[in-house]
Amino acid sequence: MNKVEEIYSIMAASYGKQGWWPVYSTAACRSQYGTGAPKNDEDRFEIAIGAILTQNVAWKNVEKGLDALKKNKILTPRKLHKADIELIAFCIRPTGYFNQKTLKIKNFLNWFKDFNYSFEKLKNIKTPVLRESLLGVNGIGPETADSILLYALNRKIFVIDAYTKRIFSRLNLTPHNETYNYYQEFFHKEFNGTVKKYNEYHALIVAHGKDICKNKPLCSECCLNNICSYNYR
Repeated sequence: MNKVEEIYSIMAASYGKQGWWPVYSTAACRSQYGTGAPKNDEDRFEIAIGAILTQNVAWKNVEKGLDALKKNKILTPRKLHKADIELIAFCIRPTGYFNQKTLKIKNFLNWFKDFNYSFEKLKNIKTPVLRESLLGVNGIGPETADSILLYALNRKIFVIDAYTKRIFSRLNLTPHNETYNYYQEFFHKEFNGTVKKYNEYHALIVAHGKDICKNKPLCSECCLNNICSYNYR
């Protein structure tokens, strides 16, 4: 077991199963984890839109946006594509940068229309080709594209975010300021997990970065304390 695999095992034991990606329930007024999503194309589409909405904002704000889109009955590919930008912007206002995100959603839907809004048509496209196509959509960056690929489409690709860079640089396993591709290649090389484990590992990283390994980390409460040389002063 290498260091990256060891870290996964420690965090999994500490935090338990994360059950990502969460799907929002209007009946429960909250996201539901561990549902086995995506179970259908409805889930896949919600995950894709959620991946766009969660850029630069906390998930609780994304929940408000998804709730409004669902209550306005426009959270389907065709209905959202036809919807007025003013209505979309109003629904997703809690997610911040709502005008820009509205345009990003429309750009994504323009792309998705070329596949007749069909996830089935994406199945036979190889992951590198599909990723490159998604990255060609204005407003879709690597983290968003990879979140869609991993969580909505079950492709084996590791998602990199700010938490990943922070945690693994503090563990002296990676530099702090490298390219997205650098970190992704590192995980693809060092962690030979399944799609399910890639999903779970990223979720664990988010949980650890959000709750413990913050800008001002809670080192005394850290489950990785025994293997981490970083001590916040």
